[in-house]
Formats: sequence, structure tokens, C-alpha cells
Amino acid sequence: MKIGIISDTHSIRAGGYEIPDWVREAFLKSDLIIHAGDVETPEVLEALKEIAPVYAVRGNCDSYYLKTPSHISVNIGIGLLTAAHKPATARNALEADTKVLVYGHTHISTISEENGLLVINPGSPAFPRGGLPASVAVLIVEKGKLFPRIIHR
Repeated sequence: MKIGIISDTHSIRAGGYEIPDWVREAFLKSDLIIHAGDVETPEVLEALKEIAPVYAVRGNCDSYYLKTPSHISVNIGIGLLTAAHKPATARNALEADTKVLVYGHTHISTISEENGLLVINPGSPAFPRGGLPASVAVLIVEKGKLFPRIIHR
């Protein structure tokens, strides 16, 4: 299973949002995409749905009209992937079978492991911080193992 992970797109163009080619390429053949909030316009989610099914959470810059939940848990075959926009919200949403925790908000890409929990922040493809380049993440789930990777522009 291939999972594309994106956050903090902050897309405010009224005419819609075009997913950059490098993100489309990174997410090519994904089974699903997780958007960890701060979408800002529904066109972003529609454009991502052209690549794969999308699960999204509401960020602090998102309006309630997007109808996205504050957090989600998705079965990824070996347990759950739990996602929320802010790190504290994500940690509070953890379930017993969560194997992967995804959050955004900081715009700083990182992958770490905490007591057997894989933690991923994909950064931002639009407004990265911390001197890092624009980024997204990809998670491969294969034969019961997790293979995460940050993809930089």
C-alpha cells in the first residue's frame, strides 16, 4: 500500500488549485492520500482525488464548510494511521491500534519513531519553514513493515 501525505497547502486562489507536478509524481500510484489540514479551499481536495481517494482533517485555517473532521483514524492493514492538524490534537486522538501518527501545522517536515509509533509531519508543499524545501511525504506499507520518506521539491 502506498499512502501520500500532505499538509498546509494554504491554497487561496479563487480559481482553484493545481497540484504541482512534483507532488503528482510523488503520489503517483498511491492507494490513498492523507491531508493533515490547512487545505483552505475544496478545490485542493478535488484535485488530490484525481490521484487517489483522500482523507482530510480540518486545520486552524480551514473553514467549517469543508466538512472535514478534527482528526481521523484510517486502517492501513497493520493497524491505524491517526491524523490531525496540530500535534497535540493528533496525540489526543491516538487509539490503541495506532501505528502511525500524522500531523501538520508546523510546516517542518520530519519523520521520527517514539516507542514504536511512527510520527510523520510532511511539511508544506507551499510554505515550508525552518529553512527546509517544500515537501510532502510518502508511506509504503509492505509485508507488515512501514517505509516512510519525505519528498522534497
